[in-house]
Amino acid sequence: MSVPYHRLPRVDARWRWWRPLVALAVLGGWYVLTQVLIVFGFIIPIGRTGGVDAVMDFQRKLQDAALDPTDPLVMSVSLVSLVVLLPGILLAVRIAGIGPANILSSTRFRVRWRWTAWCLIPTLVIAVIMFLTQTAGMFTFRGGFGWDHAAIGQSTVTQTTLVTTIVLVVVLVPFQGAAEEYVFRGFLMQTIGSWIPVRIVGTVVAVAVSTVVFALLHIPNGYNVWGILDVGSFGLIAAIIVLRTGGMEATVLQHAFNNIMIFVVQAPGWSHIDLSSQDANGSPGGWLITLGTSLLYWGMVEVLARWRRLDRRFAGHEAPRFRGTPPVWAGGRRWFRPGGVGWASAPARLDEVAADRQAGSGGPVESTVGVAGRP
Repeated sequence: MSVPYHRLPRVDARWRWWRPLVALAVLGGWYVLTQVLIVFGFIIPIGRTGGVDAVMDFQRKLQDAALDPTDPLVMSVSLVSLVVLLPGILLAVRIAGIGPANILSSTRFRVRWRWTAWCLIPTLVIAVIMFLTQTAGMFTFRGGFGWDHAAIGQSTVTQTTLVTTIVLVVVLVPFQGAAEEYVFRGFLMQTIGSWIPVRIVGTVVAVAVSTVVFALLHIPNGYNVWGILDVGSFGLIAAIIVLRTGGMEATVLQHAFNNIMIFVVQAPGWSHIDLSSQDANGSPGGWLITLGTSLLYWGMVEVLARWRRLDRRFAGHEAPRFRGTPPVWAGGRRWFRPGGVGWASAPARLDEVAADRQAGSGGPVESTVGVAGRP
């Protein structure tokens, strides 16, 4: 008996349907609070140095071009506002008491660092392909290899601004990508998967909902229909990869490198390239490139997982749900609680499973013979 990634909350006998709603409320409160702190953290220094006009200009830029890579200040606010979701979702899951610690990371209840290192291989392959496709037509061999300024124009930012942007992107984007993955492919899929008792139905609905929500929330970024299809295709295949690998490692790397590549290429702000154009916000060609590279990445990860004999599922069982009518002498609702008669065979937490397995009656993946050495 084993448990797939999207049903991991059900290995804990203390799981209840309302716990994800508590986590969602905590995350919502955390997000509102951090957004207020972030905005004031930027506005106060700007107001002191530039006055009211500088503050109004800053707010206008946030509304019009939140992810403009040619403006490090505005871009950093947008990235940080997403980065805070990562500690927020981890804190929310902990407060709501959803499963063992680090349940969102993988079926091992931790980040599988060796597997992460192996996933760098397909990630770098896709990064090279993405760079070549995104910079197609931007280079020339006339007079030596270099930028084709006749086609793309000149950079519109200073060297200091360019370096600052690249540093911010490299530092912040991995956490921004991880935050989105943990919220959409982690928390959302596990919530839906644990709510629906029929596994195949829960799997399909979890993937579909996480993909649609992920795509729709990108509409405010100015994407057109092709842009939304682009984001949706990326999210769909990422959700499948999470289920197939039993963890977030591969998709976090894919998401981070994909965004880093996009921002770095756009950072110089080439004068002949309009980032607000219709094609820049989505095109059939861009969608096909995203779909093709995502499928290729999934295929390489799948081959790598088979070769490394990756543990994709939790090597335990779900906590049984009580069936039957509680007798009067059972103490009412106490019958249903973990530790009650109806839950006698279900350990309350993973640490109790570990204690049982050490005693020879079963336990966590880490102590299972033949599994501990795998990534």
